[in-house]
Amino acid sequence: MSNENLWQISHKNLFDNWQLTRDVVNMMRTQGITTKQAARDLCIPTERARNWYHRNTGMTALDLLRMMQQYEFVRQAIENSLPHRIH
Repeated sequence: MSNENLWQISHKNLFDNWQLTRDVVNMMRTQGITTKQAARDLCIPTERARNWYHRNTGMTALDLLRMMQQYEFVRQAIENSLPHRIH
């Protein structure tokens, strides 16, 4: 994939990091997962989890990947939100 194609994909801004973080945190709250539990489950500092959980700071891609591995409901929500391609 060329650099131009990567740039176009990354600058569509259809869904930004803050919105994604907010939606994932809302799912976690619905499941009763606290910041301490999330930090422990994801092996991240509690302060980092607290930042995106309470302070509207966007999560990192690594945090999202860890959540998708740890929490089935997050993985399914992300997979269901991706456009389906017909081959």
